[in-house]
Amino acid sequence: MPFFIDTSALFKRYQPEKGTTAVTRILEDHSQPLYISSITIVEMISNLKRLFEVDKITSEKQFQLQRDFFYKDIVTLNITILDITSEDVIKAEDLILKRYMKPVDSIQLAIALNMKNDDITFVSADQRLCKIAAQEGLKTLTP
Repeated sequence: MPFFIDTSALFKRYQPEKGTTAVTRILEDHSQPLYISSITIVEMISNLKRLFEVDKITSEKQFQLQRDFFYKDIVTLNITILDITSEDVIKAEDLILKRYMKPVDSIQLAIALNMKNDDITFVSADQRLCKIAAQEGLKTLTP
């Protein structure tokens, strides 16, 4: 089954925390296609930068290593990056009209829903987002 991985789950690959092992297992499986949205790239770099610059959890060198590791993974793990389309924006608005969602979450979910793949598993560390994804008919996994 293909996996659409949102930023909250993918982040665990680059900053060890609860769920890192599960995410790493999915990413390194190589038997199933992996998808992220283009917005995940911006979110990931922002989150990694926050660890260094705001939270002071990592050093600048660690930030650079994490960033490099992320970009290397995109290539070596054959992660497909899905661009945001106008159809995704319309679907994201529909999702927000049904129930309040953060804008980025609605876009992530809309992209996964618009993939038109009945077999896709939506992977997110956000339990509320996974609950909404399940209500929308997606299989979900919360690492």
